[in-house]
Amino acid sequence: MSESNDYDPGPWTGHDFKSARKAFDVNAGRSYADAVSSGITAGDLIPDFITTDSECPLIIFSDVTGSMGVWPAVMFSKLPYLENEGKQYLGQTMEICFAAIGDAYSDQYPLQVRPFSKGLDLKVQLEALVQEGNGGGQSMESYDLGALYAARNIKTPKAVRRPIVIFIGDENTYPTLKPDIAKRYARVNQNETLSDKAIFDELKENASVYLIHKRYDRSSEEMEIKRHWVSLLGEEYVADLDDPQRVVDVIFGILAKEVNRVDYFHAEIEDRQNPDQVATVYRSLATVHRGAMAHTGKSIMLNPSKGTKSRSLLDE
Repeated sequence: MSESNDYDPGPWTGHDFKSARKAFDVNAGRSYADAVSSGITAGDLIPDFITTDSECPLIIFSDVTGSMGVWPAVMFSKLPYLENEGKQYLGQTMEICFAAIGDAYSDQYPLQVRPFSKGLDLKVQLEALVQEGNGGGQSMESYDLGALYAARNIKTPKAVRRPIVIFIGDENTYPTLKPDIAKRYARVNQNETLSDKAIFDELKENASVYLIHKRYDRSSEEMEIKRHWVSLLGEEYVADLDDPQRVVDVIFGILAKEVNRVDYFHAEIEDRQNPDQVATVYRSLATVHRGAMAHTGKSIMLNPSKGTKSRSLLDE
């Protein structure tokens, strides 16, 4: 079914994509200037640590540098809707931490982390992110900062399964992270330089870590970026995507894999989307879902209510 229907259950009643996108565009366009004029520093946007009592936490890091183009605006305007269908996979106690990635060597705000939230507070937390839109132009961004912060400073003591961490971006990681940068931006006291592999290996010890990789022209440089991420995470944890409109669908597909509900995901998306949209999502998830065991029946955390599909949660 098309995504053009108006169906916004729960606290999101009346919240549609077009108005959310417009509001986000306005907020994003002035967020950097407002932050600078208000004297907000990078440290003000990075708590020493964050914690949640949620049994099923979800952590989403998005690259917000200039090379991402319209992606942040499209993604963030749709991400609040993730709560509704996300609970069909992760359960009613799901909470989401939104974070933004920039460049530690060229940006004023290379890492921003918001508290875990749910309901309408998700919108508040998203709007608090500064959309700097810069980056260093060297095919690398500071994803390593986000990974180290998540590994050391995000606490999920009541999680009943491994927290899910999803990076959304288009560039490579920096190969190493120096102690001064780790301390300044990731709130980590580290005496030695860390490799990106060591950082992501540490994060993977206690979390399921994915990348949604924004595709461009399939150039050799882009393919090398993809290969490096595969070396860090594994092929089944990297999803290629060239359409920002489908990013939340791909997130649903990742959640489906994590809770063995790929069959439910297929039925839900094929009911809600048109065939071309479905094909785009399935291509993106080809490696993620490869070998995934379809599961019928109840969710691990929640038995989905009949007749409550998220048709217009991803309007357009």
